[in-house]
Amino acid sequence: MSKQNQSRLSLSLGLVFFISLLLLSMEVRSFEPGVIEGYTGYDAAKVGSATCTMCHSDQVPESLLTHVSLIDNNPGNEEYGYGCEGCHGPGGNHNGDPAGILNPSKLSSEIITDICSRCHSDLNSFNTDEWVVSEHYFADVSCTDCHSGHTDNQWFLVNSDRLELCYTCHAEKRSEFSMRSHHPVNEGQVGCDSCHNVHSGTYEGQLIKDGDELCFTCHIDKQGPFAYDHPVSMAAGGDGCQTCHFAHGSNSDDLLRLPQRLCLQCHTDRGPSTHFAGTCWSAGCHVEIHGSNTDPLFFN
Repeated sequence: MSKQNQSRLSLSLGLVFFISLLLLSMEVRSFEPGVIEGYTGYDAAKVGSATCTMCHSDQVPESLLTHVSLIDNNPGNEEYGYGCEGCHGPGGNHNGDPAGILNPSKLSSEIITDICSRCHSDLNSFNTDEWVVSEHYFADVSCTDCHSGHTDNQWFLVNSDRLELCYTCHAEKRSEFSMRSHHPVNEGQVGCDSCHNVHSGTYEGQLIKDGDELCFTCHIDKQGPFAYDHPVSMAAGGDGCQTCHFAHGSNSDDLLRLPQRLCLQCHTDRGPSTHFAGTCWSAGCHVEIHGSNTDPLFFN
């Protein structure tokens, strides 16, 4: 078993125990006394959204698709008429006291997760159990870094251009997707969420599937099964596609890690003195490099 697969196995074995401990530690109720330092609105009465907008007129919803509108225009919602306070807490102590209301920009990721998950504990791609083990969560990325209750675009994003929103933090990926060989993300043919679940830490790198299984979603012809697997494939116990390929972009053809002599990184006994110049597969020899049903050396 490769080191990468051993690492995945170790991660999987410890994940259930770790999640259990983490969820126990997250039994935080943000509207309960003592949870948020300095907050004075715990025992306040609710005043209703109409009262809030008397001062915060700039937050009056211009669309029926904002968080507040979806709550305050739905009599069946338990927060009906109190949409603002569903997220910001009761407003009865807020008049003249900034500490009497919750300001998301000043709250920790843990508290914001608690507030949002009261409604969004299991919605579409978001699941609290998966979120609290994600790289985003551990990097202290909060719901409000990407979402806003006051916007009306799809998914309530702070930037309706999802790609630009990702580039806000992952700026290095913009240049990778501009390399000579790249996945067509900037062209709009695929998106970051084609491969990543921004809310889930189930798989390494917040991927939507594990390892090569993700690549095979599109590159199904490389999946096999083959009578003769390339030893680097996960099917053969190797580290998989990323042994030879970059995931985002490369200045070599086909997202390859090296333009020449890539194979020599493993096959150190096969140099120019014993083989033809050029790449092993393009020279017309090992053309079935991902796997073969006819030849163990991947000849055509």
